[in-house]
Amino acid sequence: MIQKIIIVHHETSLPVMDKDIELTVPYDAAMISGILQAISTIGQEMIGRPTGFKKLQYHGFVVTGAYFDGFSIYVFSETELVKEIEEGMQDLIKWFSRTFKSQKDNWDGNLDLFITSSAIIESKLSQDLFLWLLYPFQQSKDQNLDKGKLSKLGKIIFTCIDKERKCTSARILDYFNSYAEEDILYEIFNLVINGYIETTTED
Repeated sequence: MIQKIIIVHHETSLPVMDKDIELTVPYDAAMISGILQAISTIGQEMIGRPTGFKKLQYHGFVVTGAYFDGFSIYVFSETELVKEIEEGMQDLIKWFSRTFKSQKDNWDGNLDLFITSSAIIESKLSQDLFLWLLYPFQQSKDQNLDKGKLSKLGKIIFTCIDKERKCTSARILDYFNSYAEEDILYEIFNLVINGYIETTTED
């Protein structure tokens, strides 16, 4: 599970965005950024350019990093990230670097632009890194949805979400572990995409 996300201005090694998913990374973002950027610089000196993906162990966490044109992103997780999230990281940092290109060179450390853009950054994080899977689900309030179109497993998950107040994807995977994990995740995605369930931002 993802624990923390930091986006860093590459030239200054200062964090421009710091998001805690769980309060389990007890270190200051600026200090962590400096350490991670120092490691990245070593890699740059060795191969002549900033490395694309980096993975390292940091105080019990797996840290995965990606760089693009002036900004780096670091994701702290309990285990190695799946390929889809790594691809999402690359998409995210490309979008971030292009969106905030004006801040790439000669940035003065002012966070105002990033703070005022926090809602769109959060939305992009949730989309590209599948963060919405970490939050509890709730049934849609749309009364016109045809539940008869759902598969057997889809109906079971839908009913579970109705009964269970804090039903996250992790809890669903645990409840229905007799099913293949990919089948469960497919049904969750299907329920979200087709509007049967939605995520909350409260855990």
